Amino acid sequence: MRPRTTTGSPGTWWRRMALAAGCLVSIALGAGTAAAQVSPSTYDYARPELTWYTIETEHFLVHFHADEDGWGSSRTAQVVARIAEEIYPAITGLYDHEPDTKVSFVLKDYEDYSNGAAYFFDNKIEIWAPALDSPLRGDHRWLRNVITHEFTHIVQVQKTMKAGRKLPFLYLQVLDYEDVRRPDVLYGYPNVIVTYPIPTLNNPAWLAEGTAQYQRAGLHYDRWDTHRDMLLRTRVLAGKELSLADMGGFYSHSSLLREGVYNHGFAFTHYLANTYGEEALRRLSAALGTWSNWNVERAMRDALGVPGDRVYADWMAHLRQAYRERTEAVRASLVEGDLAEPKGFYNFYPRFSPDGTRLAYLSNRGEDFSRTSLYVRDLERGTVTAHHLDGLDPHVYVHTCALGHRLRSGVAGAFDWRPDGQAIVYARRRDTPEGYLFADLYEIDLASKSVERLTTQARATDPSYAPDGRRIVFVRQEDGTTNLFLLDRDTGVMTRLTDFHDGTQVSDPAWHPSGGWIYLARTQPDGHGRDLYRLRPDGSDLQPILATPADERSPAFDPDGQALYYSSDASGIFNLYRLPLPAGGALPDPSRAERLTNVLGGAFMPDVDATGRLAFAQYQWDGYKIAWREIEPLPEAARTAMYTPPPITQKPDVPAPVAAEWAALNRYDDADLRPWPAQVLSAVRTEGAYPPPSGTDGPASTSAEPVAEPAPEPAGSTVRPYSQTFTSFSFFPVLRLDQYVTRRTRDLDARLTTRTRGEALLRNLKTGVYVSSREVLEGMSLLGGVLVGPASKEATSLGDFFSPSRLLDLERDAFLQVEYRKGFGLLPRRWSPQLAVELYNIRRNVDRGLTIEEFPCTACYPDTTYADLAYSLWEADVFARSKVNRYTLLEVGYRYSPYRVKTERFFSREEDQFIPSSSSRYYIGRAFMANAYVELLRPYRDADVLPEGLRLEARYEAETGRLLERFDVENGVLVPQYRQDTNHRLTLDTRFGLRLPGRPGGGVHGLGLRLRGSTLLGPPVDDFYNDYVGGLIGARGYPFYALGGNETLWLQAAYHAPLLPRIHRQVLFVYLDKLYARLYADAAMAWSGPWPGLDAARRDVGAELRLGVGSFYLLPTALFLSATYGLDRFDFRLDEGFLTPDGRSTVRYGREWQWHFGVLFGFDV
Repeated sequence: MRPRTTTGSPGTWWRRMALAAGCLVSIALGAGTAAAQVSPSTYDYARPELTWYTIETEHFLVHFHADEDGWGSSRTAQVVARIAEEIYPAITGLYDHEPDTKVSFVLKDYEDYSNGAAYFFDNKIEIWAPALDSPLRGDHRWLRNVITHEFTHIVQVQKTMKAGRKLPFLYLQVLDYEDVRRPDVLYGYPNVIVTYPIPTLNNPAWLAEGTAQYQRAGLHYDRWDTHRDMLLRTRVLAGKELSLADMGGFYSHSSLLREGVYNHGFAFTHYLANTYGEEALRRLSAALGTWSNWNVERAMRDALGVPGDRVYADWMAHLRQAYRERTEAVRASLVEGDLAEPKGFYNFYPRFSPDGTRLAYLSNRGEDFSRTSLYVRDLERGTVTAHHLDGLDPHVYVHTCALGHRLRSGVAGAFDWRPDGQAIVYARRRDTPEGYLFADLYEIDLASKSVERLTTQARATDPSYAPDGRRIVFVRQEDGTTNLFLLDRDTGVMTRLTDFHDGTQVSDPAWHPSGGWIYLARTQPDGHGRDLYRLRPDGSDLQPILATPADERSPAFDPDGQALYYSSDASGIFNLYRLPLPAGGALPDPSRAERLTNVLGGAFMPDVDATGRLAFAQYQWDGYKIAWREIEPLPEAARTAMYTPPPITQKPDVPAPVAAEWAALNRYDDADLRPWPAQVLSAVRTEGAYPPPSGTDGPASTSAEPVAEPAPEPAGSTVRPYSQTFTSFSFFPVLRLDQYVTRRTRDLDARLTTRTRGEALLRNLKTGVYVSSREVLEGMSLLGGVLVGPASKEATSLGDFFSPSRLLDLERDAFLQVEYRKGFGLLPRRWSPQLAVELYNIRRNVDRGLTIEEFPCTACYPDTTYADLAYSLWEADVFARSKVNRYTLLEVGYRYSPYRVKTERFFSREEDQFIPSSSSRYYIGRAFMANAYVELLRPYRDADVLPEGLRLEARYEAETGRLLERFDVENGVLVPQYRQDTNHRLTLDTRFGLRLPGRPGGGVHGLGLRLRGSTLLGPPVDDFYNDYVGGLIGARGYPFYALGGNETLWLQAAYHAPLLPRIHRQVLFVYLDKLYARLYADAAMAWSGPWPGLDAARRDVGAELRLGVGSFYLLPTALFLSATYGLDRFDFRLDEGFLTPDGRSTVRYGREWQWHFGVLFGFDV
């Protein structure tokens, strides 16, 4: 007896039948996870040199870093520990929920931007030490505010969970496959891939962010400030308010619209608390946590007794009326500027050149997010020159909200002209060799475009030139506090001017034209808003200029220094003012301030030229614009017009009685906390904890100076060196319909037993679970999972169904990935290698998969016997990855991949006995890999459907494989024979996207190009090692296995066009965002041996619909449906001995439609 093959090569059958399984490792195991994708954007720098410590309190673990010199975030950590324990009962009491473990705070002070991130499934919060400086919000008590904000996320979002935080998602997955048609391939490549997570929460973004800003009645760490009211007021009066659906998530919103979600949510939460009582926030959160509620409208009906759409309509009606009435006096006498830069929504810092002939400013014109460029307008010629200086926005606020989206609004830091007018000094953020993102000062010569770096790792922003051109004052960031420093332009020496250590924030430094004073804005650590101060250039004589209940900011002067110009919200709206300055340096009289504008939105950042022309940033509903006007006295009505925000945007007038208890938290003083010196931290490392263990002494000083011992806050807490702290395990149940076994009788399935629909469904079902956990510092992570097909092996009884031997024989998809991302201390650089170990296994059972030709007797005709097969594919990978910079990741790795086939026990009529099961490895591979990944992509709101920029993957693989060549039959047993091959493969995969001018149909359109080529170095090898460029991940006009060879080349050109670019509709738990079309054409080649010429190219054309959706207010969902027509018809010749059921030795492809469908997290597959 022998397997039915030809030419003495039975192994060809085994290799072909197992080919599909080998190609499906990534699909079978990666469906529903992003783990298989490697991208520079998903990796952070290693930073192995950071030394971490932990403050442990009753309810929290506060992790912070500091080096041997004491640099780091030790003061911030002490403040955080104090705040967290103080606000714990206030927040948990409101929602009647306490986290089930201690919540970890991870404090970071190695990047110059502000960031808050609440990971509510993990009981983890990340805080960046620099204080928020946003043009869309006022200044508040940063740490008090952000700690309460993020902890509210943890509590409120967990209250909305339906199954607890350890069960975040349920995954539903579907895989269907091409009709492969080839008798030498087990089953085709997927043409349907669906992975749809169902989260156990559906908390809209407006509620998550609204409650986090609201916090509690009686607490004043955050408040409805003038900036926030400005955003809402201008939108409502312009009829551009966000709908309740738009408020549900961040979707395809610009930075301005994303802030609108925060803004509207804050105001709406105030309205709910005022109208229905503060406890309504708890009732609404609890209603969202029931399984019957999958959108907020229904939950509001259950919690408030009123449908959500009616609540929203009533709120908006109140707002419209209140804003119209309260702005009547302002609107009746508007005095606004003429727009000089109407494009973009982040236009900041207009600055006249010293000679008044040019106006420089920052603008994000043409951008959807906060990326700004420097523009210089020639006022005489009317021309505008753009200078694209990367990293112009050192003050960047990035908030990862409770729903996992990162919202970035950048405040491009102030810049200044050099007094000779030939150059501009500015701040730019750049990565250091250690992986820190620090801002430094640079100067660009406008004529030559040359750039000179002035500082190195100074954390410097907001530069301002002294009138003498030799000194630059700037702001420096240190452990959550900012101070003023002075740079000597010639020597590079930096001198400290202020010495704050208590969380004070300084900004907007400006030299008086006399050079005798430096004016600045200052925010007290226990207050809201800014006040104006001045000090001498040597740091002495710090004096308040304007320190009122109003917010005063952005000091500027006329060229002769006789008047101070600034922005203030004294009228209820930010307007510009002029204050005469007495001669001789005396303090000015605030009562002599003269109002210069009466705007409906806001006026900021003034600058004045010698002719009396005033330039400023003017806010209107669609963002900040550059405006200007001649300075003239205002009419009486405009000069006296006042505005008061509506009461429905404030916290309740009559708060709950318990609010008095929380109001006491507003009376605090964190100025007693100071950074711990190096000696103290050294003692903590030596003793292992502080207070020290019983019987040991406290920190010992290594100098003659007394050392301030740590006084852990709150009382009873301890300080110790950091030890690895992992999140709880999260479990993700998975149900997968994997339809490679069908009840239908296709060409290849003639040997299979006929199944009913129900039997086929059960046979194809897989169930299992994914499991994950990670270290809170993100230094290590674990992700694993296993899915099994319960009906993939017959069972004769209930006991047999659960027997261990049967369970081990079930079909399965299993994987385990462990990553170590800390790098190595011996290589203290950002590119220090990060290790990953990955293990994969899939098993496939093929009923009657082996056909054996037998002769039951010497005179008998040949007969056919079938045997069941089981394929088991293992793969073990070890990788070392280095993130070289923000857009490049290098990778080296080793892969070991043994593939095994098992022939189940069967009865041989020729031998007249049962042939025992046998198992053989049909492939054993060992490969070394070296890969490079580059992503130069431009972020914008529709980048998911039309990526713009370059993405490149370059791979080299040296593989030594032992491949099953044939089976010899010895004593009734099949004995495998192997052939060894060594292959060297180079692969290059590039994608390029380009937006085209114009917005047809209101959306973006553009081109996409993709070029992929692969080659084997050396002579042709067995087609088991072929590369493929057809199917879902290639030229879709032809099945995956139709285009395979040792060498491949694939080119695709596509055009993306909007159909419904802004749908903005909520349907149950789904938000319909946008619909685009992609038209494409492919040319693909696959060959082995000599170059076949361009005539061998296979062409197709197709169209794809791309529907962008938001699911459950939380997750991005991408639905695509493509239809592709193969233009070229060709016959694929099967290996000798293989025939189709109708007796042909070829399979015909082309001149037919191929369909593909997917539901994933993104459109690229």
